[in-house]
Amino acid sequence: MASAKYFRMIGERASEDLFAWSAFVVQTEFLWQDTASVQDAVAWQRVWFELEILNGLALAQWEDEGKPDNWSCRWNTDYRQEAAVLANELLELLCDAVCSKHAE
Repeated sequence: MASAKYFRMIGERASEDLFAWSAFVVQTEFLWQDTASVQDAVAWQRVWFELEILNGLALAQWEDEGKPDNWSCRWNTDYRQEAAVLANELLELLCDAVCSKHAE
């Protein structure tokens, strides 16, 4: 399993565009199973489900618009802000687990 530092790094860039977002969603899908990194699996799954919904909506819209090479304007106006908030929520759960582990 990749390190918490790795997930924080990709999470910080996840909202940059649709493809970074999709990669982040895929790579974090099963991270809740790593109890060393995620102590609250229920909260992780709840937030991750919101990531997946946003990912599905964005991908569907991108496909409906003909899969344009440059979709940054639509991403930035319709999805980026919510993606950044959700990525931060997920990363806070990861950080809490890492911080708690160091506090023991």
